[in-house]
Amino acid sequence: MWRLAAAVAAVLVLAGCASADADGDAHVPARTTASPGTSGQAVAAALAFATHSDPEVTVADGYAMLPLAVQRGQQPIDLAGGHANPCARPPGQRFSASERAAIQAAFHGRSVSFVRDPATGLREREPGSLLLVATRPLLANQRGTVMVISCVPDPQQVLVTVQWDGHAWQATATGTGNR
Repeated sequence: MWRLAAAVAAVLVLAGCASADADGDAHVPARTTASPGTSGQAVAAALAFATHSDPEVTVADGYAMLPLAVQRGQQPIDLAGGHANPCARPPGQRFSASERAAIQAAFHGRSVSFVRDPATGLREREPGSLLLVATRPLLANQRGTVMVISCVPDPQQVLVTVQWDGHAWQATATGTGNR
């Protein structure tokens, strides 16, 4: 008899759990906003924004390593002062396959190619062709910045603000280091 009572109790408990899952658990708060995408998606939005509508773009395959003050837009790239020229050497860390895919997707069908060494890429491209280098994004909560360096004709840094709108990273220019 006690086995039958235990079985009935177990069935009722399981039925209650299934009902709570189907209706949504009242003890778990409802999610109101989507969490931000990956940092690679933030970089992709910044790179696409920095190219305007150029039909063909070359991107250095990875993140340039620059001092934090440069990445924040507080200092220009100082080649004479010892900063590494991000347009003359391979990036410090390559993009992952998912980061490359996010960058390609952000360009909405425009031609994007990746080069391991920007200096070699510049020599192989037509004069004036756009070649960009990005630094790691500086993200906090749902907002941040990405330093994008245009390598034509000389390194020109552009600080791009990125913000999560609940669905995707959106980018707007915040200023330039040197032009």
